Amino acid sequence: MLKNCFLTKNLSDSEIEKLAGAMKPQKFTKGELIIKYGDHGTLYYILSKGNVKVMVYNQGTDPNDPQISDKVAFSKNMPSGSGFGELALLYNDKRSASIEAVEDCETWTLDGTVFKKIIVKSSMTKRNLQAGFLDEIKLFSK
Repeated sequence: MLKNCFLTKNLSDSEIEKLAGAMKPQKFTKGELIIKYGDHGTLYYILSKGNVKVMVYNQGTDPNDPQISDKVAFSKNMPSGSGFGELALLYNDKRSASIEAVEDCETWTLDGTVFKKIIVKSSMTKRNLQAGFLDEIKLFSK
């Protein structure tokens, strides 16, 4: 599953192994909120079984608004194999959407700190390799 998710598909085999080894299974029942809009994010999820609904709210919507269900700007379903929860982790921000189990679901979760270390380290390594390659091209040298 990690090799198919957009954020992790370009990681090396050893990085994929580290992520997989750090992941923990978590189950959710139909109708249960997996991620609540406005909460502080601490986990990255990969949906291994089931279907979830993502609900994005109108800008400025208060997460505690009792009429929050009337403030959905758009929603979409995501199938198994999808990854979610990365935005709050990458930007140290609150959850930007709610995600609800449409049916009983199984996920694999990854602690946000581990997620950020591996993703950021991988991105920096690739950037440094690309910069080194560009330094070798005479067109880009002084």
